[in-house]
Amino acid sequence: MAKRIAILVFDGFSLVEASSIAEVFRLADELQSEGAPGVCVPTPAPASLSPGPVAEPYLLLVLSSTGGSIASSATMRVWSDNLDTQAATPLHALFIPGGRGAARLASDESFVRRLGALLQHTQAVKALGEGAAILAATVSAAARDAAGGPFAHAQAPLPRPATHAEPATALDDPLGPVACALSIVKRDRGAQAARAIAERAAPGAWRRLGAVLGELEDGGTREKIDTAARWIRENFGRPISVAKAAEVAAMSERSFLRRFKSQMGITPSEYLVRARLDASCVLLAGTDLPVDKIARRCGVGSGDGLAKMFRKRLSISPTEYRMAERRRAGQR
Repeated sequence: MAKRIAILVFDGFSLVEASSIAEVFRLADELQSEGAPGVCVPTPAPASLSPGPVAEPYLLLVLSSTGGSIASSATMRVWSDNLDTQAATPLHALFIPGGRGAARLASDESFVRRLGALLQHTQAVKALGEGAAILAATVSAAARDAAGGPFAHAQAPLPRPATHAEPATALDDPLGPVACALSIVKRDRGAQAARAIAERAAPGAWRRLGAVLGELEDGGTREKIDTAARWIRENFGRPISVAKAAEVAAMSERSFLRRFKSQMGITPSEYLVRARLDASCVLLAGTDLPVDKIARRCGVGSGDGLAKMFRKRLSISPTEYRMAERRRAGQR
């Protein structure tokens, strides 16, 4: 049985990110067929014995909301299948690349619910760059339903956003898509196989990729960074400094900044901003609290500060976001 890997595309998706992800899985199967060191290759077993573990090949799928020809950010078009055709079939992993069309898709209530159905049968979900908005909208819709919406009993809880569950990838890091795909290969076939693939995909880059994948950390550094990241998520409503986060991690500030970016893919400051933005969205959608009060609860300080954050990240004001969420809720 092949492991089904899907890439979600939409008008304006990042062709570079999507093709980098696809290349990693192509190389994984190529190296396996060559019998490269560290890669599991099926070998004949005596009839009286059961065969040992075999690394299943990868089957790559390209999915979209409508199916058919989809234009990338580079204007090159790719052919895709309608995601509804795969909703009932398990996926090993789903990747959501970035791109200018992500925000529009994230605001499509019908689409995020269709995507939610697909995620019920998906083992791992990875979002890159602007693609995180699509995943966040899908998870948010499921959370609202679980709280008593009309689909509360029709959907199981969705996985948490990838940025919470696993290391995120930097928006401006060209190795981000490679690291994202390699994390799945490493889990399936081991670190040695991931390293061999990395050297073919991006020669000389293992020093960076290995750190992101947790292969070059020592002295419990990875656990320290995880502890600091969890502390940031739990205390986003309070004033937080890099120095305090480094203290929680029991590291020097300089080392903490370097290790956090390497492991999480983004800086501690950006990680904090995303935590505050996520919390603000939940409060705007689920409460009638004034924008100023929500801003203070989420550690932003003022309504103006929250508005600036929303316009920069979501191209919409907090009030407009709330109104859009209320309209969607009224249509259900």
